Amino acid sequence: MTYKEIDMIRIMMVFLVMVLVGCANDARLGHSVALVKTEQTYNPNATQENLLIVPDGTGERMQTGYDRYVGRGENDLSGSNSQILEEFN
Repeated sequence: MTYKEIDMIRIMMVFLVMVLVGCANDARLGHSVALVKTEQTYNPNATQENLLIVPDGTGERMQTGYDRYVGRGENDLSGSNSQILEEFN
C-alpha cells in the first residue's frame, strides 16, 4: 500500500466514526428532573379534581380583604391618587 492509500483509509475511517457518532441516540435530557417532580407531587390529579371549586365572593370583597391584610385604608388609593407619589412629596 502506498502512503496515499493509507491516508485515504484513515480519512474514510474518521468520516465513518463521525457518521456513526452523529447517528447515536440523544440522551434523555431532563428525565431525572421530571421523575423527581412527579415523585414529589402529593396529588397529581388535583387540578382535575378541583375544577368546579370556585371561591365565593366578588372582586370587591376579595380586594377589601386584601387591603385589610396589607394594612391599607379605604382612601389610600382613591381617585387618581398614587401612594408612591405621596411618599415623595
